[in-house]
Amino acid sequence: MSRASLTFIIAVLLGLPAPSALAEEEPEDVQETTKTTQDTHSTDEDDRDARPAPPESADAALVRATAAYEYGDMYQVVEAARPVTEGLVPASENQQAKAFRLFGIGLFLTNRQAGAETAFKELLRLEPRARLNPTTTRPEVVSFFEGLRREQNPDTRRVIWNFIPPVGQFQNGDNTKGWIILGVGVASFGATLAARIMLTRWQGEGYTMGGREDTGETLKTAHFITAGVLAATYIYGVFDGIIGYGRPLDENKDRLGLRISPDGAGVGFAF
Repeated sequence: MSRASLTFIIAVLLGLPAPSALAEEEPEDVQETTKTTQDTHSTDEDDRDARPAPPESADAALVRATAAYEYGDMYQVVEAARPVTEGLVPASENQQAKAFRLFGIGLFLTNRQAGAETAFKELLRLEPRARLNPTTTRPEVVSFFEGLRREQNPDTRRVIWNFIPPVGQFQNGDNTKGWIILGVGVASFGATLAARIMLTRWQGEGYTMGGREDTGETLKTAHFITAGVLAATYIYGVFDGIIGYGRPLDENKDRLGLRISPDGAGVGFAF
């Protein structure tokens, strides 16, 4: 007797379904497995369809990134700004700078400091005077960015120039103040010198004015006033220079003024 016949007889005696019946049920299991697999593939396709589509433009990407930033979703900020930072959509330098700003903040706040450093360096390459707004940006991000900014744009000023107004003002970028101090200083110095020369020429023996006593007294008063203005201008210039030296150089917005070289050897105009 064959093994298949023996198996059939045993199945009949025990009341079990015949192997042929089991074989007929097997395709149903396969069908259920196939159906489950198809359902899984369908769900994956639905998930892919639910993902946000790539931005149509740099403006659209920045709007999406800004909205995510305001909402506080830093992961979405990174993903929204990425197409602009990677050059996947055409963008101007200004749009790229905005994207790198948001991209760097998002990377830092999602614990990817190496990527944030690269993004911020690109921002500083595009905009060397870029700053992060401390009222809307976390303090640790601002501190991290400021450290990179100082590395990229080292401060070459010298404190000694603040004691020579208006050189300190021009060095600190306070050009408007520098020109005012220069004008007042030159005018008061010239008036003081002229009054001193006239008084010296008119003064005779015994400190007399040779008949010009009234005029001499007026000149003395003018001499004291102009000398006082000159001294006050100098003192103000020194204190203002020291205060300006304590501020970051790129806070100033003046575009026209003198620039002092680090070794003090050159003076030029910046436009």
